[in-house]
Amino acid sequence: MKKALFLVDDYWHKADTIRPLVNILFDQSQWNVIFTTCPDALYTNQDIDLFLSFKDPIENDQIPTPIWCDDKWTRLFMNLIHSGVGFIAVHAAVTDLKKDHPLVADILHSVFITHPEQCEVSVKIIKEHPVTAGITDFVLPEKDEHYQMKMIDDTTVTILANTISLNGVQPGLWVSEYGKGKVCCFTPGHTTVNMTCDGYTQILKNAIAWCECYV
Repeated sequence: MKKALFLVDDYWHKADTIRPLVNILFDQSQWNVIFTTCPDALYTNQDIDLFLSFKDPIENDQIPTPIWCDDKWTRLFMNLIHSGVGFIAVHAAVTDLKKDHPLVADILHSVFITHPEQCEVSVKIIKEHPVTAGITDFVLPEKDEHYQMKMIDDTTVTILANTISLNGVQPGLWVSEYGKGKVCCFTPGHTTVNMTCDGYTQILKNAIAWCECYV
């Protein structure tokens, strides 16, 4: 039985809006999924194969709040990824960290700038890869937050898809590796309808299969 830690919940992205993905993405006969709002669950679940996060590093950006991924947590997390744990960072999980944070420099390889008012967002596949296998370009069914990202110049990053809206073209899906661990970042996903549409869930299913494969 494989084990996944699925981290969710922040001010703008509540756990209940993301919970439907558990049954869509994971075969319960093959996966033990720990669906949690608490980052510290990592301390008692270090035997995981996959870490999937939708959680903003700042749990409540409406008040002065420190990031929850402090030095201790970050060191443990990065050690686990380096040893072979797969990591998928979705939507808010790629936001609110500065360029000099170790997670940005070595894992995410990008800095979130902003997002404009919610609008129609499409996903355009630009590279063949196991994460994009069987995926054709699609439009999210509801308006979404079109994340504006600044990629860090790193030859280890492969951009697989762009997100497109009236606000331009942005990197929306990319992969990299950190030690033995595989990393996938995917920026859209503000509503349950968008997170559970066919193209979106297929990307995440592919990402899970790729990230938890150590070969």
